[in-house]
Amino acid sequence: MQIKSTNIVYSEHDYDECFEYINNRGRVPDGVAVGFTSEDGKNLTLFSDIVYSKYDHQYWDNLELENDIDRIVIP
Repeated sequence: MQIKSTNIVYSEHDYDECFEYINNRGRVPDGVAVGFTSEDGKNLTLFSDIVYSKYDHQYWDNLELENDIDRIVIP
């Protein structure tokens, strides 16, 4: 199999499934490659350090918001 640039799949938050790193480094950021598709586009192979997240978008979005050091909380 030859991998072409069109076969590479990137993480897009709120559009696709959430992906996370296997070593507990958290969710894969937007725009980072997570894997590649087969030549016919029917199968996705994730890179060895990436897995489908067991959490949903709401979990990740809330976690990232809670850990945002620039977040301003108004009492």
